Amino acid sequence: MKSLNDLFLTWVGGLVVVILAAAFQKTPGYMDAEYYYAGAKLIWRGEFHREPYIWNYLSDPQGLPTPSYTYWMPLASLTAYFGMLIGRGEDFVNARIPFILLSSFIPPLTYWLGVRLSKQRFVALFAGMMAWFPMFYLAYLPTTDTFALYMILGTLWIIFADLMPKLRWDYSLFAGMICGLMHLARADGFIWMLLFGCFMVIEQFVSRKFGSKQIVFVKIVSVFLVGYALMMVGWYGRNLLEFGSLFPPGNQRALFLRTYNDLFRYPPSELNLTYLLQGGIYPILCDRMYALSQNLLSLLAVQTEIVLAPLFILGYWKRKREPIIVKSSLAWLAIFGLMSLVFPHAGWRGGYFHAAAAFQPFIWCLSGEGLGVFVEWGMKNRQWEPSQAIRVFSLFIIAFLLALTCFVYYTRVIGVRSSQESWNETLRRQSQICDSVNKIFAKEHFPNSGVMINNPVGFYLVCEHPAVSVPVGGEKSVKLVAQRFNIHYLILEKDHPPELAHYFFNPQDSSLLTLIDNSEDWKIYTIHDLP
Repeated sequence: MKSLNDLFLTWVGGLVVVILAAAFQKTPGYMDAEYYYAGAKLIWRGEFHREPYIWNYLSDPQGLPTPSYTYWMPLASLTAYFGMLIGRGEDFVNARIPFILLSSFIPPLTYWLGVRLSKQRFVALFAGMMAWFPMFYLAYLPTTDTFALYMILGTLWIIFADLMPKLRWDYSLFAGMICGLMHLARADGFIWMLLFGCFMVIEQFVSRKFGSKQIVFVKIVSVFLVGYALMMVGWYGRNLLEFGSLFPPGNQRALFLRTYNDLFRYPPSELNLTYLLQGGIYPILCDRMYALSQNLLSLLAVQTEIVLAPLFILGYWKRKREPIIVKSSLAWLAIFGLMSLVFPHAGWRGGYFHAAAAFQPFIWCLSGEGLGVFVEWGMKNRQWEPSQAIRVFSLFIIAFLLALTCFVYYTRVIGVRSSQESWNETLRRQSQICDSVNKIFAKEHFPNSGVMINNPVGFYLVCEHPAVSVPVGGEKSVKLVAQRFNIHYLILEKDHPPELAHYFFNPQDSSLLTLIDNSEDWKIYTIHDLP
């Protein structure tokens, strides 16, 4: 009965917090969430397979509209679409319903994991209450992104990895489905599937039962793969029909980025090993060391929320040899290495922040365990009364996390101007640009043309005109993109490629561009020399 009450308490607390967080968010807030929301709107309109916007050029798209989801995966859009079905409309308030509900289940799921880890009610309840106040993550849980999905799926992955030795077909089926959903949510989910499969094989050899249970083991692995395939067969089938391969083209080019802006380089064929090595080995090593340092800082500031770092270390050290801790640690090392060494630029710019959400409930649980270790030390060395010490420290930590979460949320979502919430500024600015573009379209000869802009997804959401990203590569790339995608207008904002800086800070005409709108925050040019 206490467990049911605890689960209900943590769920209600989580629901209240995430609803309050969602109250100030009228828009998705940033391009990732805008992309998933825009994708859901296209599904709602029956246009799942094509996108009228291009935000990077890695897949070398051939025209507009272009095949969808060549870089990001579709689960967040499908989830948002489910919200639209519930709310019977494509509005953002409907699209985020599933994300709010999923976020509310993170605290009780954390509680459940805490029970499995420690077998102590206090540790589990304390972990579930810490999940109410996820600091940096709170602003991102109610919006149309993968954070809530990954926290829940990552926690379930850890739980089923712990259940692995039981060799039950239903456990294996669900584990495969979880891995499939993680892959459908994010491309790095494929790593989680490989890790789980490797752990299944290693588990059998370590337990010395591989020979006696070989047939059973083969069946269990087959069931695991069936579960994964059930979630991914539609995705792989789409790719085979669309591209003739299991994976979208061009993603391997992400291995050869020298800066994050190379995501927008055009033509993308320039991204190869020769390009990566042009600057020498030293910059490559420096980039990876920088990504390592930034992702470690993210572990400290985001995952352990600063105050939980010593408690997490204590809890981790106490249980470091347990299989569930070993498997989770290896999974974290794989994701950390992937986002620091293989994809350093995308990794420290947000990839690790997204992927590490899968471990967040695990960190809360070990931090709760660490508080118990700390109180035990106080009992032995300072004669603390255990129940009083636990009560005082836990209340202090919860209050501190509440204060930190409110501060971070306020700065990121509300900002210093309460009448113009920072969170909603992106689409507000796009709406202003859209008004200018519509006036230009009414006067010019290219009313059906697309535009070239820094945030093509956000622009499409408010304006519903085709849009592509401003390419990196200077005027040559601008001309090539304009010719390929029938783009007649270039919009430069404060965040623009450095090669085009003079067109923003010193607006001027050239043989390629003619200035037609010289606003303070953006410049709009007509592009010439198009067929």
